[in-house]
Amino acid sequence: MKPLDKSLVRKLAVVLLIKLAVLAALWWVFVRDQRVAVDSEGVAAQFLQSAPQIKGVRQ
Repeated sequence: MKPLDKSLVRKLAVVLLIKLAVLAALWWVFVRDQRVAVDSEGVAAQFLQSAPQIKGVRQ
């Protein structure tokens, strides 16, 4: 590798690490404590419901 290539690789690595750190910080601040309540009866109802009928399509 040429010295210029090594410098470019180093700069790109630094930028990627900074982006990763920013994304991790954003997730930590805004998403970490969010939870989705899953109701087993609701899930069962969703899975057991019949498929919607599309007009003009035979099954």
